[in-house]
Amino acid sequence: MKNKISSAEKGRKAGGPALQRAFGALWKYYSDNEVREIFIDAFDRVSVERKGKLEAVAPLFASKAALAAFVKALAAFPGSSSRRAGGRGGAGAVLDVRLPDQTRVTSAEGPAYHAVIIRKMPGGLSGWAELLKRGCVSQDVKKLFDRITGEMKSLLIAGNSGSGKTTLVNVIANGIPAGRRIVAIQSNSELILKHPSCLCLDASSDDEFVELLLNADKFSADHLVVGELDGIGVPEAVRAMRNGMAVVASCHAESVLDALKRLELMYLSSKTAFGLDEIRTMLASGIKYVSFQERAADGKRRVVDLSRIKGYEDGRYIIEPLLKYSYAANAFELTPAGKALLA
Repeated sequence: MKNKISSAEKGRKAGGPALQRAFGALWKYYSDNEVREIFIDAFDRVSVERKGKLEAVAPLFASKAALAAFVKALAAFPGSSSRRAGGRGGAGAVLDVRLPDQTRVTSAEGPAYHAVIIRKMPGGLSGWAELLKRGCVSQDVKKLFDRITGEMKSLLIAGNSGSGKTTLVNVIANGIPAGRRIVAIQSNSELILKHPSCLCLDASSDDEFVELLLNADKFSADHLVVGELDGIGVPEAVRAMRNGMAVVASCHAESVLDALKRLELMYLSSKTAFGLDEIRTMLASGIKYVSFQERAADGKRRVVDLSRIKGYEDGRYIIEPLLKYSYAANAFELTPAGKALLA
């Protein structure tokens, strides 16, 4: 039986010799399905992540100028898109490039440095089956997420850097029943949605991102999928949740509670007249579920906590765990509340 080829692999094959020439000596790693990320910390210092483990490779560029030419070639490759991501004005030193196969290339360049990170779309990561195979989730975790989307409740996907938040958002969104309409709003072009009824709105600036979120209810969506909440858009996303929209969004955090605390700070940093208690009340009434995932020391990415937010009283959030991952037992464990939700 032949293995299925993912859209990412098809994209790499479609690029053919031209894409291979653009990657040059890096092609052997870019075309390796076991390599997920390539880190170029300097022209003479390169490493790759293979099966969750970091390994150094031989220097592949002769000079800083050669590295700059490499990035320029990728940005100019037919079918790719790029935008300046550094600074709120969009004219900073960070360049984001999206290749035709959805690989993301982030280049940070200054007088004394030039670093590049290449994040490949995982070959074959097409849905729940692959997450289950890799141990990122269990059948119970999948059932809980299915129940949440079935109830059309808002969900916050939290996790530390590199934990697979965007992958999980993509899988959840693409798994929503075909008869429902999805509107996706993002500012960093990380979401790869193949849902048959999905409108994708990529904002070209922070102001446009906020404006789109503010008017999200006008797009008649059953589900609103929001790119990562990172300093902007929190009041608008929470407003959409409190208006009854089923929102799926992600944010950096170190736990379920930390995710709520970070959203508080983002909300406070916006131009708001609300006090902290009012903000917490709005967060608790808008966000119904929060999941937390992490990239463990062994390189595995797992959902380790899925909780329900039941309200805010006496200065604290009422958080009800539904599922926890036990490192001691090496297993996903449902709580009594989680079992009751699936009953």
